[in-house]
Amino acid sequence: MEEHLAVMYERLRQEIPNLFLHSHDYALYSSDVEFINEILNMRTKGRTWYILSLTLCRFLAWNYFAQLRLEILQLTRHPENWTLQARWRLVGLPIHLLFLRFYKRDKEELYRTYDAYSTFYLNSNGLICRHRLDKLMPSHSPPAPVKKLLVGALVALGLSEPEPNLHLCSED
Repeated sequence: MEEHLAVMYERLRQEIPNLFLHSHDYALYSSDVEFINEILNMRTKGRTWYILSLTLCRFLAWNYFAQLRLEILQLTRHPENWTLQARWRLVGLPIHLLFLRFYKRDKEELYRTYDAYSTFYLNSNGLICRHRLDKLMPSHSPPAPVKKLLVGALVALGLSEPEPNLHLCSED
């Protein structure tokens, strides 16, 4: 089983980053693969349904993002329960932001990142018999830098305070 885990580890390490860019190798999966997608709240059984589910996920991603890439953050082997666990990140430029901010030359701050977690369970033949996809959530991106000149100008004009005044009740 250790050998099956090592082989599947290498294959997934090469396949996952290209999931949205190229055709996926579905020979990695058993014919009765179970797909548990907690993001879209759906479960499928069988390779054909798995292919359709991944195609749907790819379709939704490419219709939401103008530019898209998938990064593997961590891929680990767990021989005690015959699983491979992958933390990955989807990075893309949402189409609606591209249309609303088409005039911006630097679009780096418009990119959104979503982190997810996949667990791949192997059967005795070394094929993936279950894929569980969990917790897709936006990553915390650093806040946009404050325009110090604008803030300084507002403070100088008296339109803003350097520290916000949170006194809700006036003291008489």
